[in-house]
Amino acid sequence: MANTLRSMLVAGLADHMRVLPEPVARNLANELTCEVSTYVAGSRGACHQLPCFPLVTWNVFTVGVPWEAFGNAHGGLNNSGVASAVKALCSAPAHMDAQLAAQAGASGLWGGSLLVALGKILGGVSHDLIIFSPYWRTHGVQSLLAAAGRKSYPGVNVLVFTQPRCRMKSGDEEGLAFFIDMMKAGGASVLVMVPSAHDGLTPILHAKLIIADGKTGYVGSANFTQSGLDHGLEAGVLAEGEIANAFSGWSKAIAAACEPW
Repeated sequence: MANTLRSMLVAGLADHMRVLPEPVARNLANELTCEVSTYVAGSRGACHQLPCFPLVTWNVFTVGVPWEAFGNAHGGLNNSGVASAVKALCSAPAHMDAQLAAQAGASGLWGGSLLVALGKILGGVSHDLIIFSPYWRTHGVQSLLAAAGRKSYPGVNVLVFTQPRCRMKSGDEEGLAFFIDMMKAGGASVLVMVPSAHDGLTPILHAKLIIADGKTGYVGSANFTQSGLDHGLEAGVLAEGEIANAFSGWSKAIAAACEPW
């Protein structure tokens, strides 16, 4: 889905929620999220028919629209009770939406918050993108790229850290190759690095990290797989400012002990 269309859906639904009492808007966000999840899973029943969020736009990439709109309308997702440079994120299976709904307005931790945040990081990168991920799957990469809402990455230098081919399953190689092809097709340059062996041992890369332009980053448990981004129970943080810059510097130091994939 184009980023402009998704932004329009969020803005339109936020306008609708802004005139509602906060508890009513929170309940609507929960109900819509559950309905979109159910619809995507194959059930075509829907209770809410809103012109600002029509059924035709319901898919795996818009399941996060209701809670993002609620946050814009009532500020719940911007007031997570943590330091301004850090924001909590999570990913959870759709059947957990109801359990998460009661606290989502205050904490910002709703099931699609992780994928939405990763999409914004990738969608906003201008120059340098650093990624650590040991596991890749084509469906997961597709979800991430769709969440970013852009196909063009001219002038962006992408540095990927992953595990050696000998430790990868065929699906990981295919997923990473798909990511490389898509980024290069968008005008980005891509360099993939793996840890070099030292004294006969190759360090195991297990970090999951994304940093854009040394300013915004994600650190957490999710891999670039469909289960990691859409279905799994994952957690992490969105870091900005000095924290993101520190991880950027750390990544460049790690690169000195790595070799091309």
